[in-house]
Amino acid sequence: MSRIINIIMTELASDILKHEEAMENAINDKKNGVDDKIKIIKHHLSEVVKTELMIEKWRNYTTQSNNND
Repeated sequence: MSRIINIIMTELASDILKHEEAMENAINDKKNGVDDKIKIIKHHLSEVVKTELMIEKWRNYTTQSNNND
């Protein structure tokens, strides 16, 4: 059971890194205008926040599960 818990946490952490990299790329992109950059950054920031909430919820679930064992 702990292996699947760790796999999920790793996947979620990886997702955050991907979105953070995409935000950084958008900031440094010379092709897109400001409006496009804002849309891209807001999208990826929203995904980071959502994923962080998922991590928190997953930790709550897995902590409860481990306490019940």
